[in-house]
Amino acid sequence: MNDEELIREQRQRNRHIRDATDINMQHADEIKRESVARHARARVQIRAEVVDNRNIDYKSHMMWLRR
Repeated sequence: MNDEELIREQRQRNRHIRDATDINMQHADEIKRESVARHARARVQIRAEVVDNRNIDYKSHMMWLRR
């Protein structure tokens, strides 16, 4: 192998590493976004279940339900 081939292979390797790093960062960002959305949906679901319970008046005991 001559120097040009080694340089070309190293550039290709660096390109693959850069692309993989970018994709990994995108996946990490997507996972964070999904987690935040999932927590928000869970909070809405909990609030709906508590408010729909007609037997106990939770609103007088739980200030966070008023928001």
